[in-house]
Amino acid sequence: MSDLKAELLNDISAEQMWPHLEKLCEWDRTTGTEGEFAAVDYVRSVLEGWGLPVTVHEYRAYISHPISGGLEVRIDGEKVQIPAKTRAFSANTPDEGVSGGLVSIQGGTNMFKADNAVNLITPETVGGKIVISESGSRATMLAAKKAGALGYIHMWPSDEDVIHEGIVTPVWGTPTPETAGNIPSFPIISIKHNDGLRLRAAIDKGEVTATLHSVTETGWRTVKMPVTDIPGKEKDFVLVAGHIDSWHYGATDNATGNVSCMELARVLKKHQSKLRRGVRVAWWVGHSTGRYSGSTWYADNHWQDLDENCVAYINIDSPGSLGATDYSEVTAVPETARIVTDAVVELTGQTPAIDRPLRAGDQSFWGVGLPSLYMLLSNRPEGQRAAVGGCGMGWWWHAEEDLLDKADREVLEKDTRIYAHSLLRLTQDEVLPLDLEAQVAELKSQLDGIAGEAGSHIDLSSVTTSLDRLADALPAVRSLPADRANKAIKTVSHALTTLRFTYGNRFDHDPAMPLPEFPSLAAAKKLPSLDPESDDYGFLLNRLVRNRNMVNHEIKRAVEACEA
Repeated sequence: MSDLKAELLNDISAEQMWPHLEKLCEWDRTTGTEGEFAAVDYVRSVLEGWGLPVTVHEYRAYISHPISGGLEVRIDGEKVQIPAKTRAFSANTPDEGVSGGLVSIQGGTNMFKADNAVNLITPETVGGKIVISESGSRATMLAAKKAGALGYIHMWPSDEDVIHEGIVTPVWGTPTPETAGNIPSFPIISIKHNDGLRLRAAIDKGEVTATLHSVTETGWRTVKMPVTDIPGKEKDFVLVAGHIDSWHYGATDNATGNVSCMELARVLKKHQSKLRRGVRVAWWVGHSTGRYSGSTWYADNHWQDLDENCVAYINIDSPGSLGATDYSEVTAVPETARIVTDAVVELTGQTPAIDRPLRAGDQSFWGVGLPSLYMLLSNRPEGQRAAVGGCGMGWWWHAEEDLLDKADREVLEKDTRIYAHSLLRLTQDEVLPLDLEAQVAELKSQLDGIAGEAGSHIDLSSVTTSLDRLADALPAVRSLPADRANKAIKTVSHALTTLRFTYGNRFDHDPAMPLPEFPSLAAAKKLPSLDPESDDYGFLLNRLVRNRNMVNHEIKRAVEACEA
């Protein structure tokens, strides 16, 4: 493998990628528009020119395009217009807007993580009011609606002079009858941080009334999504992908990721005869205006193939951003952490801390059970970061300013080589290099924490026993012939990924909300705070008993795979 690694890494070239980046940045790639179709056609034509087969999947997706947002406030009798934008899946307002008094709710600075704002929202605090908060959590927004708020203003946590685009639905992918009602049914708009501070100062002095305006176009659109395969000698493959749609021209979110995927496909095609396992490369659509519609559709419509044959998912989003030279924090799961660490150390000299993946960014394959690597990779150094979710933490994320000048040739080349380094481990090692022991150890640690807080309210010892039995069975897997070992590793990895990152339904998709550790059992920690005679206690305990059965069944399946 060392010769192949040297050849492949040496072949990766920013000079090859840059012209494709320039071309993709000519189009506004909003999902379901002519600009996105042009980008898809361009990727297809380039790949076919390299001799790669391309399937362009067409399907109908439920997409929401923000059209316009507005905010007018009355302070000391004076009307003031505040620059604002609406969000994808925000409700539309009447022509006259929605009016009410403003109420300020203190929020956190991380838009992807739950914060205390949700605990401050009650019918008494926000009912009949318009909320203004830094909290970008969908849970906070939905709580505000449930408590009777008329609308929601998200003031950005960091103070860059842009208004970031966004999406507010917690429904992952195209809705089902069961989830469609969770789409927010009130207006949600965004404003700049400093404008939010100005409104807060006015609220502190007295009542401030506001009028919100929101116009979105939400409905069904036919979309196109390209996928290519570079088969190896074996049937198994690694899935590599990043979203091709964007907000506006999206140079670093995610045209850089698109050309990184293209470059990996080009060099892998060149060295295809040496590949043990294959590589499937996809360019997702519906990421930004469909809540990961493309990757969700692909998971749903290729579920069995992914479950039987896919060994891992490399998620490529926002590489190659200007000044993104910090690799101190990189996303991976325990079973892929060593693969990621080795690549980053060898190619950058930095040793990353491994971050648990968030419930975001096209992580649509946890139900199938795919172990994942990356999503975000390189970042700008501390002190140069905005409170954003990509672009190396650059302030231009989800904004019109994300243009070609925000991309960095050297960083793009380095990031792509890091992806390739990890990819080669997954394709070329005779026995899959997934650290199952680390998976089990993480689950055991999480279970211990849950059991400790739940106390005597529920007996989780059977799950501990199941995990111990699995830990005892794992060493034998490495002594099996490679084909049998790999089959067992896939089964165990998929089963444990489902337990660690879903509420237990392998064939559905959990909401785009922060996930607790060991989601299906995490609520056991609530039992001590409930009255044992109450309905809430009894209902929750019943759910947890069923979930415990599911967990033990999945672990039993993993043990049987090791012993087969």
